[in-house]
Amino acid sequence: MAEFGEVEALQEAASSMFLPLCMTAPRDTPFHAEVTDASVGPVTIARVDTTPGAVRRTPRLIGSDDRQLVKVVLQRRGNVIVTQDDRQCQVKPGNLVVYDMNEPYEYLCPDPASLIIIAMPWPMLGPSGDLFKRRKAIPISSDHGIRSVIAAFFSGLADTAVGGDGDELRGPDAIRLADTAASLLITAVTETAAERVELPTELATRILSYALASLHDPGLSVGSVARQFGISPRYLHKLMQDRGIRFGAWLRRERMNRIRRDLLDPRLANWTTAAIAARWGIRDPGHLSRSLRAEFGHSAAEIRAAGQPS
Repeated sequence: MAEFGEVEALQEAASSMFLPLCMTAPRDTPFHAEVTDASVGPVTIARVDTTPGAVRRTPRLIGSDDRQLVKVVLQRRGNVIVTQDDRQCQVKPGNLVVYDMNEPYEYLCPDPASLIIIAMPWPMLGPSGDLFKRRKAIPISSDHGIRSVIAAFFSGLADTAVGGDGDELRGPDAIRLADTAASLLITAVTETAAERVELPTELATRILSYALASLHDPGLSVGSVARQFGISPRYLHKLMQDRGIRFGAWLRRERMNRIRRDLLDPRLANWTTAAIAARWGIRDPGHLSRSLRAEFGHSAAEIRAAGQPS
């Protein structure tokens, strides 16, 4: 845990952790903040307790070569005001809120606050990224249903990752845990969208989110997904076609990308190719070999060799 008695010191640390930020605090009130953070694969998790202040990402601070980051905050204590895209909302304890770190925003904290920050690369959200962009600066309640479970997961993950047991999250499964975190955030946002009259585009997003979270299931297919959502395979294909996606090819590509990533990971060098494939729902060695060559032009052995230290 790091403690900060000056807002400028916190600004420097947070800018290094995420992207350049501007922070201010009332001059007539002593400033104090406690921050603990950890990385789970490409995901950064931070637990912050702070006295009043403001965080801004101004146009001057945004560069074309910045990392593409989405930030989701779980507010645990204190009310805050978030502004982005000419939209302003009040975020209360128990709310989640999404904002894009590559666009200007303001996070105003008029009272002492406690929060959990989850920051991840936009590509981790896949096709759901568009939905996240539409949900910027809109509070998402997490006090009931599946979202309460998701909020509890992130509270527990933050306490474990940054509370002294973080070494347990640095092993080979850290990347998979990061994928789980992304899938849960997608679920939280898509469940919120589903509370309204669902548009076909939003149904398509929920279907893709479900599929991403179920890649480990060898039975995942057009038929199983269509049954899960109570639609016909033909209608599923139409929904995907409207998004420019061929579902079977998209499913294979998502699995192959993850298998390739694991094959290149030196921390998984003692895993067999079959074990890596099985964790992503592929049980047929012949199918795996053909799919890897079709997608990347290389066999599993060639991909694994490329990831070994020279």
